[in-house]
Amino acid sequence: MPKTLNRCDALARIDQDIAEGERHVAEQIALIKWMKEECLDTTLAQNLLCNLEQILGHWPVYRQLILDPNPQDQPQDFQIH
Repeated sequence: MPKTLNRCDALARIDQDIAEGERHVAEQIALIKWMKEECLDTTLAQNLLCNLEQILGHWPVYRQLILDPNPQDQPQDFQIH
């Protein structure tokens, strides 16, 4: 059964997810820097960083979808699965 969040709760959750995603990106960058200093292969770590950055890049779009009015939604409600 899907959970129902009001728009403010949905925005707070996506903002938290964006902040966490930014933290993961920063940690991955630091890890890659350390790996380079240790002369380790960073290929997989850089691929992961690329994937994290791509995912993070989509979240502001998702956030905007939450903000945009949708005539099918009940007022102030947003449904997540």
